[in-house]
Amino acid sequence: MDEKTEKIPLEVQEKIEDFIAGWMTDNKVPGMSISLVEGDEIVYAKGFGARDLKKNRPATANTLYGMASITKSFTALAVLKLVEKGDLSLDDEIADYVPVNWENEITVHHLLTHSCGMPSLGVSEALIDRLIEMDERGVPLSGLDDLYTHLNGAKEEIASEPGEEFFYFNSGYALLGQIIEKVSGKSYPEFVHDEILEPLDMNRSRFDYYENEEDIMTPYFMGEEGPEKTPYPLRKMGHPGGGLLSSVNELGNYLIMNMNNGRYDRKALVDPDLLDKAHARHIVREVGDYGYGWAIKELGDEKFIGHGGSIAVSGGFIGFVDDVGVAVASNTIPGSSFEEVGKWLIKTVKGEEGNDLTYFKRNERLDKLTGTYGSYRGIKNIEIEKKYGLLRLTVKERLESQKLILIPESKTVDDFKFYYLDGNGNKNEVRFDIKETGDIDLYIERWRLHKKD
Repeated sequence: MDEKTEKIPLEVQEKIEDFIAGWMTDNKVPGMSISLVEGDEIVYAKGFGARDLKKNRPATANTLYGMASITKSFTALAVLKLVEKGDLSLDDEIADYVPVNWENEITVHHLLTHSCGMPSLGVSEALIDRLIEMDERGVPLSGLDDLYTHLNGAKEEIASEPGEEFFYFNSGYALLGQIIEKVSGKSYPEFVHDEILEPLDMNRSRFDYYENEEDIMTPYFMGEEGPEKTPYPLRKMGHPGGGLLSSVNELGNYLIMNMNNGRYDRKALVDPDLLDKAHARHIVREVGDYGYGWAIKELGDEKFIGHGGSIAVSGGFIGFVDDVGVAVASNTIPGSSFEEVGKWLIKTVKGEEGNDLTYFKRNERLDKLTGTYGSYRGIKNIEIEKKYGLLRLTVKERLESQKLILIPESKTVDDFKFYYLDGNGNKNEVRFDIKETGDIDLYIERWRLHKKD
């Protein structure tokens, strides 16, 4: 199975494995694999759970998963390879290569940074829904001609000038794939294989999904009752924005190259100055800045470069700080964040406390508040559940049926104060009082309710 676990201390390994097993159980994740890189080597790689539930086949470090938008950094790197060869410029206007008629001066740089001014046009969402047999939007999107018709018909949707604003735009990466093909004379998968995957010994990584292939994940959609097996949403036009399949072992090689100035196994894959452009902050966002196929944030005092991805039935996250990198992949998409799992793993390997991350402290506090609450003598009863990282309050009585989303007053939820908006837009306070005994009271409007369980 080519799993690597012996290069980190046993106590750290046990801590990681206990955390991953608990996280998977809490989130009903069937199968998951992780790898960790330190310096220029993979120090830990292992699979957990089942890559296929029906046959109970185990996930391994070599299990192939759909990488979804993690693919974007590979596409960006392919563009930079063409720039290095002198065949393309980041300042080239895309109208010179693809038949998009938006009447504004969009460059390759603008597509790489999601700053072309066009909001999402829903191409990826419509195709994924169709291909996993969930919803049919009725929009003609069965080939490149349909894609260009869709894009050119949307010129009135442009919301800002190029370079001014960030709109995550999957179709921009589809266009980059077409530019790569036109400039290189190769198909997009062929160019990425020849210029990136093969030099990095990513020999099983690919853009095709074959259900009967050895050690490949079975895709599962996370339904209300848990994971449901679905078709894999293979989309040829979506290859550059989210079509790569890879394993955490092979992603470890990719991380090594990114963490070591473009070098892997003593070979230079790309000029360090060009790679620095991929990792640079080109456009500012509230949730973290964006480079070329990478998001740039902070983890503690360190620069944290990473990217996640989801195609509804598979995805994950890769990221790194200066000396530690992580790859996480799964055969479903739970409500929780793969990025936060990646951060936890990095902090833990560095000897820090992963549970101190805001995400985990917040969820621990929200979990503590869930349950059933009753007023004096049980006249009023309220259910508190955690949904999508927030609390949902439900009243189920014959004379009153109500559901409310409770918004925390602070991101950390350390004061246990929340609010909801009523039909008039008024802000109504909700607070929880946790006593030294562990008992919890809920105060909402005229009511004081006591947690029953």
